[in-house]
Amino acid sequence: MAVPASGTLSMQSMAQEALYGTYGSGTITGPISLYDMTNGGNTNGSGNSYPAVNQNCTPNPATRGYLTLTAVTDQMGAGSTNYYYSSGIGAASNLTAGHTLYTNTGLTTPAANIIYGVQTGSSATTTICSAGQSLGGLATNSSGVITNAGSCS
Repeated sequence: MAVPASGTLSMQSMAQEALYGTYGSGTITGPISLYDMTNGGNTNGSGNSYPAVNQNCTPNPATRGYLTLTAVTDQMGAGSTNYYYSSGIGAASNLTAGHTLYTNTGLTTPAANIIYGVQTGSSATTTICSAGQSLGGLATNSSGVITNAGSCS
């Protein structure tokens, strides 16, 4: 069953849906935390431990934080720009094809059509390559999805 599209919603029924997949039936131990139902677990004091949310949706509530990819220069002359990505990815060196870059910290505006991004590496976690290396060839599509993660040299 699923949460109904109309009518009055009940926090207890939503907790039952989150825990058992049965909106309106099943035993729930209070208190109920909307944070825990959204992010999984019971770190905010819920009487039940809720399953992790679907990690395949974007943006995912559990990874809605952002990290910064610093000082990327577009070969097309756009200048040096910072881009942002989901904190669930970790250090910038973990960015690969398929990850999405954004132009804002709310992770809502895709960094569309980066043609040939370059970056000077450093020991900071905000660069893809390490100190003494340079990144060349970073590219994104019109949705901000990395199509070429470039290479370090």
